[in-house]
Amino acid sequence: MRIDDWLAQRAQSCPERCALIADGAAVTYAELEAEATWIARRLAAHGVRRGSTAALTMHPRREQVVLAHALMKVGAALLPLSPRLTEAEHARVVAEVEPMIDLDDPGLLTQTEADLPLLGEHDTDDICAYVLSSGSTGAPRPIGLTYGNFLWSAMGGAFNIGVDPADRWLCCVPLSHIAGLSIVVRSAIYGTTAVVHDGFDVDRVAGALSEEPISVVSLVTTMLKRLLDAGADLSGPRAILVGGGPVPASMLGEALDRGATVVQTYGLTETCSQVTTLAPEDALRKLGSAGRPLLSSHVRIRDGEILVQGPTVAPGRYDESGWLHTGDLGHIDDEGFLYVQDRIDDMIVTGGENVVPSEVEEILLQHPAVSDAAVVGREDPEWQQAVTAIVVLAPDAEVTPDDLRHHCAETLAGYKVPKRIELAAALPRTPSGKLMRRALR
Repeated sequence: MRIDDWLAQRAQSCPERCALIADGAAVTYAELEAEATWIARRLAAHGVRRGSTAALTMHPRREQVVLAHALMKVGAALLPLSPRLTEAEHARVVAEVEPMIDLDDPGLLTQTEADLPLLGEHDTDDICAYVLSSGSTGAPRPIGLTYGNFLWSAMGGAFNIGVDPADRWLCCVPLSHIAGLSIVVRSAIYGTTAVVHDGFDVDRVAGALSEEPISVVSLVTTMLKRLLDAGADLSGPRAILVGGGPVPASMLGEALDRGATVVQTYGLTETCSQVTTLAPEDALRKLGSAGRPLLSSHVRIRDGEILVQGPTVAPGRYDESGWLHTGDLGHIDDEGFLYVQDRIDDMIVTGGENVVPSEVEEILLQHPAVSDAAVVGREDPEWQQAVTAIVVLAPDAEVTPDDLRHHCAETLAGYKVPKRIELAAALPRTPSGKLMRRALR
């Protein structure tokens, strides 16, 4: 199946509509199309061609968005990399993907333009981008995502929360992560505005949500918590998408009480973002659920593991029956709502009993003295694995490990109560906000 170049099509159908707001400036679709075309010819002069790959190592900014669209115009795949990668991590990815060019500054491109016909169409099976997996359970892996993956993902999102031509989708997550990149791509598909911040700053995001006409924003749970702690007005956006793990009941309740329209989601890099989404009207009725599958996505549970099937699944990531094995533990209720519990590898086996870390973490987070918490299993000669909690206290909070254990024991079975509680200044997280349990073990 052939599809039009999204940016070029939007430049024809709505040239004066705002396409991008970044670095303090607004860009129309006509302006973005002209700039991307100019950069595409400079990339071509540098040898970038159809079927090649270009790495972009930079923080989110206008040039990164322009370069992403320019690469589509020459038919090259994008490999967005975070500047936060260590030299060894960066080298490993580059060695695996072998990009033709690795840019950290667009100014390094030659000023020469190649007189090369640019692509007006794409095949849905062509690779659009290689995006690194989150890296929460191991070294991040480059996942090849096709134009078809992005198109079907955008369609599923559109049927889920709707599309208004005046939409402004705030992106304060990295463009090197699927959550960020998908905002930029689907905004071009929809013909709406992507508002790109160069990172997550709680005051800046709070200001944007209260003072600008932001209609949709994508966050991870830790970002939502920081905004709530800062007293941010979250009543403006018609949808606050929260991924990267379940939203604790206490946090969700506080957000809803403040008028926030929280839309919990479950997705993976391998599925080009969202798989399921919990509608706002079901937020309290289905507390803890990630919702039902989006259009074209199918979900089933096999031996406790969540499997996904559909046209958003990256090529080569599914089994002979077409199912992606996510490695996530979950269940589906009798109404078809998915509940994601944890990574299967993160399950703690203590004294012959299974403990899901997120269940214990949610109880710990309900304590007013706890700002953040993680639970892991540590090797133990008596219990096989001892349930261990690593806790970040709220500012000026005073609480003892025994106090926290007693708090847990009021709600949890005895074998789930942490045997050990350690204090930390912060928890290790990926750039997208996911907890890195492997770093705590």
